[in-house]
Amino acid sequence: PCCRSHGGVAALNGTDGGLLWEYRTTSHAAVTGKNSAGAEQWGPSGASVWTTPAIDIERGVLYVGSGENTSPPATGTSDAVIALDLAKGATRWIFQALAGDVWNAACLLGGANCPPDAGPDFDFGGGLTLARSAEGQEFVIAGQKSGELYALDPDKDGALAWKTRLSQGTSNGGIHWGVASDNERVYVTIADPPRATPGYKPNPGVFAVSLSNGELLWSLPVERGCAIDPADVPRVGLAAMQDAANRNPWPECSFYYGHSAAPLLANGVLYAGALDGHLRMLSADDGNVLRIVDTRKAYAASNGIDGHGGAIDLSGVVVDGERLFITSGYGMFGQMPGNVLLAYELLRHGTRQTASGDR
Repeated sequence: PCCRSHGGVAALNGTDGGLLWEYRTTSHAAVTGKNSAGAEQWGPSGASVWTTPAIDIERGVLYVGSGENTSPPATGTSDAVIALDLAKGATRWIFQALAGDVWNAACLLGGANCPPDAGPDFDFGGGLTLARSAEGQEFVIAGQKSGELYALDPDKDGALAWKTRLSQGTSNGGIHWGVASDNERVYVTIADPPRATPGYKPNPGVFAVSLSNGELLWSLPVERGCAIDPADVPRVGLAAMQDAANRNPWPECSFYYGHSAAPLLANGVLYAGALDGHLRMLSADDGNVLRIVDTRKAYAASNGIDGHGGAIDLSGVVVDGERLFITSGYGMFGQMPGNVLLAYELLRHGTRQTASGDR
C-alpha cells in the first residue's frame, strides 16, 4: 500500500519536551483506490519537510521548504516555501513553486506505486536563508532541485521578488542542501548528475548571483576530468543502493562530481564540497579557486579506526576560528561512501597563512 506519511513541523518546550504546537503539510491519508498490483492506494501524502527551519524573530515566523507529494491527490503545500507563525504554528503564507509534482521512488524501478503522470521530484530540500541586501531589503532565499533560486519578500506574504534558473535540475540534481549569502551575493552549488536523458544538459558547479536582483555574477562549472569505467556507472537514485555490495565503493573515477553539499562562506572564502570527494575553496569575490583538497583516500584516524573519505554531501563543511572541519563519505544514491571527520588547522609562517594537511 502507498502512501500515508506526510511532512510536518513541531514546536517543543525546551525545558520538558512538551508539545507546544504541530503543523502538518497535508491532511491524514485515506484510501483512494487500488494500484495495478491490487494494493490499496492512499492519499494525500508527502510534502515532506527535510529542511532545517529558519527562524525570523523580527516577524515571529518560522520558514521551511517542502518536497513533492508521494501519492495523489496533489496539494498546495508540496514543492513550497511555508511560513508559519512562530508562537502558534498557524500558516502565515505559502509560496508553491511547482504544483502537481506527485512522485515516489517506485518511479525509478517501474513499480506499481509510481503515480500516473509522475512529476519531476523537485523538492525544496535545503535550508532556507533569510538575507538582507546592502540596500536594506530582506529576502527569504530558497533553492530548489529544479535548479531555480528564488527570492521571496517576507513583508509581502512571500511574493516573488526575483528568480534565477541555474540548471535544468533532476531528482538528484539542481540545488540540494541550501545556499550561503552575504549582503551582496547568494552563493549556490549545483549537483546535476551526468545522466543520459534526452534534452537534459547538466550544469554542475558553483555560482554567485546578486542578492538584490538575482543577476549571475560569476560561475565555476566543474567537469569529471577523468574517464569513467562503464562498470562504475550507478543506477538512478535509490535503485543504486541495491547494487552497492557488488560495486567498487571508491573507483578511480567517480561517476558523480557535482556540488550537492551546501556551500559555506567564511572570511571571504567560499567552501564547496563535491561528490567526488574534492573540497574547493574559492574567492567569494570572483570565484577564483584558491585551493582544492582531495578527501577521497584512506586515513589512519586518531581514534585508531581505519577510515576512508568519499563523497562530500549534506552540510559538509564547518569553519571555526582557524579550524576547518569536513565530513567525507556519503554513500546514498551510488555515491562514494566513507566514515571520516577531517580537521584542518591554519598554520602561520610569518605573514603567510596556509592550511595544513590532515590532523
